[in-house]
Amino acid sequence: MVNLNKVNKYELGKSLMPEKIYKMKFKKNLENLYEKLYFDNFNYLFIFNFFALSVLLSLILYIIVYPYIYIYFNDYLTSTFIWKFIIIFLTYFFINLLIYFLVLFAFYFYNLSIFQKKQIEIEKDLPEFLDNLVSNLKGGISLEKALLRSVRKEQIVLLKEVSLINEKIMMGMVVIEALREFRLRYINSQIISRTFFLVEEGLKGGGNLSEPLEKISVNLKNIYLLNDEIKANAGGFSVVISVISIVVAPVLFALAITLLTFISNLFALLAKSGTSFMSATTVPEEFSTYLIVFSYAMIFLITTFSSLIVAQFKNEDIFVALKYLPFYVAIALIIYWQASNLLLGFFANIF
Repeated sequence: MVNLNKVNKYELGKSLMPEKIYKMKFKKNLENLYEKLYFDNFNYLFIFNFFALSVLLSLILYIIVYPYIYIYFNDYLTSTFIWKFIIIFLTYFFINLLIYFLVLFAFYFYNLSIFQKKQIEIEKDLPEFLDNLVSNLKGGISLEKALLRSVRKEQIVLLKEVSLINEKIMMGMVVIEALREFRLRYINSQIISRTFFLVEEGLKGGGNLSEPLEKISVNLKNIYLLNDEIKANAGGFSVVISVISIVVAPVLFALAITLLTFISNLFALLAKSGTSFMSATTVPEEFSTYLIVFSYAMIFLITTFSSLIVAQFKNEDIFVALKYLPFYVAIALIIYWQASNLLLGFFANIF
């Protein structure tokens, strides 16, 4: 037996961390995100624990789906031991790999959502912060003190960030360097990065910061008004696309399978009644199977593209669409099953 206490879990987790997942530089992105969020190097023990969790979840899922695997690979599983070993190993490996990547993505998107929430809070509080900063600077207070006094206690996220900047300055760091570090942490936010870049340039020039900060505050307020209008329009399109993909499309596919079943039952009734003008007496069973498989494939395809479109409307990266996809697919399939059962039950009562 392997003693897990003697295993270097940190190094093992580091080796299990994928460098890239498709075109996404997963390791680099996750490390940068973790450092920005927690001000610390990434702890690879998380990866080891996630791998152990994925192994356990894969085992449970494999036990559940094994009867279906046995039916599909029946010819191989009932043959030689080598084929049986290969099939079991490969199917478990792919299930484990899929769950492992899903767990990693879930951890990444969880931290990304926290960081984006902090970023949005800072962007929302920035105009008021700049107005207070201008007032303090005009009152003759130095920039170092004005930064901390310009934040209200209710602005929790911004207060933490400004307090960190103030601590760095108190420890001897130059004001421009402290502001640059803050700006680089939120480099993906054009509002934050451009605002503090202009502050840095003003400090380098040695001029009066009050006037440019006033102009920046006015421009930010105009930008927010414009963004609210754009988001309202984009939000409307996102809702329409989401409703079509997770509600309308599954209901239409349910109607299609119901119509095919209805026609098949109608043909069977006509054949029993002795009607001779019908050339066909029933609909082949393969038609229903093909239509069901086609419905599942199209629901997954439609929800995939709709999640990509919604992510684009929200100005998010393409890979962020993965966080919408499981919910879209789950809701669409539930609606498809419910609609199919209701419609088939209704027409079954008629017949």
